[in-house]
This record gives sequence, structure tokens and C-alpha cells, in this order.
Amino acid sequence: MLTADYSGLFKRLTRRLGSEDLAGDALQETFLRIEQMQNAPAVNSPKDYLFRIALNVATDRRRGEKRLLSMDAIDALLDIPDESPDAAAIVEGRQDIQALDLALAELPSRARQVFLAAVVRKMPDHEIAAQLGVSVRTVEIDLRNSLKHCAARLGRTLLRRSGGPRPK
Repeated sequence: MLTADYSGLFKRLTRRLGSEDLAGDALQETFLRIEQMQNAPAVNSPKDYLFRIALNVATDRRRGEKRLLSMDAIDALLDIPDESPDAAAIVEGRQDIQALDLALAELPSRARQVFLAAVVRKMPDHEIAAQLGVSVRTVEIDLRNSLKHCAARLGRTLLRRSGGPRPK
């Protein structure tokens, strides 16, 4: 029946779907499904039955295509800049961390504690002073000296902040 009225089904399906390509693909897959049927049901209107199968096939294809990205969407994704560091930047960063570790190891214990508390844990000066049992002024001096030492060891310029001391 499908091969006998292929052109009629094709035209009807094309009008319904609005696409010759989709209609042709749907009819091909309909043919394959009919070939694989072992116990075909008794049908009152074989043409309508075939048409319904072809429509279902086309609907399934459209659903599947909606899940796929369009070429424009793929192009847009490919244009997203990769902001992750390259291998050289990773190596340089690791070397900086090692250099900082060595510089911190050279500091006296209290100065190292002040640096870690202020820079890494972002603690205010008065909390660091209370924790170490020293004055806030001692914390400020230790921090300034630690920063100078680490900057010198890493070959960096220490910038002086404007606006006064660190927040307390």
C-alpha cells in the first residue's frame, strides 16, 4: 500500500508538515517500521493508518531535533572566550606560591602569624593583636615588614595604599 500510493502520501504529508525533506524521511522510516511488523493489526483504512504512522515518525524527529543545538547556538558557544589559565600561567602561579612559601619561612614566627592572619584569613588588626597578646601597632609594623619582605623576595613592587591604615 505504501509503495503503491507513495506519491499521494508524500504530497499529503508534505502539505501537513511543510517540509519535503521531513515528509520523505518520515515515509522512509514508516516503510522500515511496517517491514519490521510481525503481527500487523487489521486496519479499516490502510492509507490513513500509514499517514498516521508517518506523522508520528515526523513528530518524533522534530522533538529529537529540538534537543539538538542549532548551528548558530554552536557558533555562539565556540565564541565564548576561555578564561582559564594556560599551562604557562599555571606554572608561573605555582612558582609564585613556592616563592611565597619560602619567603614566609624566612620570617620570624610572629610576623608570619600576623601575615597569615591578616592576608589569608582577613582578620582585623585588633583581633590579631588580641590573639597574639601584642599591641595593634605591633601588628601593623609586623604586617608592613612581612609584606615588604615577601614583595622583595618575589621581585614585586609593594604599593602603598592611600586612605590610611587597614580597617579595624
